[in-house]
Amino acid sequence: MKKNKILIITGGTGGHVIPAINFFNYIKNNSKNVFLVTDNRGYQYISNTDKKNILKIHSSHLTGNISFKLLGLIKLLIGFLQSLIIYIKIQPKTIISFGSYASFAPLICFVFFKFFFKTKLYLHEQNSLIGQTNKLFSKQANKIFVNFDKEYPNLNKYKNKTFVVGLPQKKINENLNYNQRENKNNINFLIFAGSQGSLDILNYFSKITNEIKKLPNSKKINFIVQCPKQMQNKIKNLLTNNNFNFEIKTFFNNFEDILYKTNIALCRSGAGTINDLINYKIPAIILPLPSSKNNHQFENAKILSEIGCAILADKDLKELDKILLFIRNVIDDKNFNNSLLDKYSKIKRHNTNLLMWEHIHDDQ
Repeated sequence: MKKNKILIITGGTGGHVIPAINFFNYIKNNSKNVFLVTDNRGYQYISNTDKKNILKIHSSHLTGNISFKLLGLIKLLIGFLQSLIIYIKIQPKTIISFGSYASFAPLICFVFFKFFFKTKLYLHEQNSLIGQTNKLFSKQANKIFVNFDKEYPNLNKYKNKTFVVGLPQKKINENLNYNQRENKNNINFLIFAGSQGSLDILNYFSKITNEIKKLPNSKKINFIVQCPKQMQNKIKNLLTNNNFNFEIKTFFNNFEDILYKTNIALCRSGAGTINDLINYKIPAIILPLPSSKNNHQFENAKILSEIGCAILADKDLKELDKILLFIRNVIDDKNFNNSLLDKYSKIKRHNTNLLMWEHIHDDQ
């Protein structure tokens, strides 16, 4: 594998880019000949990573009005030409694509040149539904890696080359004791929304805060809020007026530490968020992003709601009584919390980076 040049393709949202970066960093420990291609949007998620061997291309989705679509087509054409140059220059023997519209142009190049360079393609799907780009290139893939151990209807005819591996991530301390976060005097309630924004989450939180205040022992709650600057004064005033303790920031550098000490979360259900909830065994109130492609966030959320580790919310507060009961149980019921930890412990976790690397290595 030392002489095998590897190209990782990603872009778009953090749900696609962050796992790709994690796998890129893992491979760098095994091979110096690894490159990552992303678009301008995806590049913003590359902060604590050495940018050597990271390349940018133009890309765009094709939703919106006519002028946006025309501009998008131009960007895709430029991205295709950039991908062409990258492909000819690197001549990769292995490509790993993490989906999104940003992967489309580079994968078209792969189709054109795979026989010349004898390139093998691997796809990774983060969500509980196969994305459009991954679906389009599934036939061309040598192997397809999926995050969740569930049925993927669009992959039925490719079951022989589909493998459940989980989501590439930074190494998590396996010795963390989640029973230690139980504190009779403090309940950490995390409010966050992932990479696609948080205004709906924060508006929902604003609506239910007065009801949370009425719960017994609600004063034990310490709110940790990830919030854009334009909403911070509103949330600060809301929590101050209700006499809640809180910490609010635009971005938390120590997010893994915060996840470890979180007792309950209000969040979206992107693939990365669902994996964070599983890895850190966090009970959650989930408000799926309604505009997610093929409603995949709702499908992601069901993975936890169906086993009782999370409860689905809606912005119209139709299930408010159930939400408040869930919060109350987390605050006051030790048996309830222990049962959730037990349910989370039964979800199989994977050493994803190693699994994917071994699958790829076996094919060389």
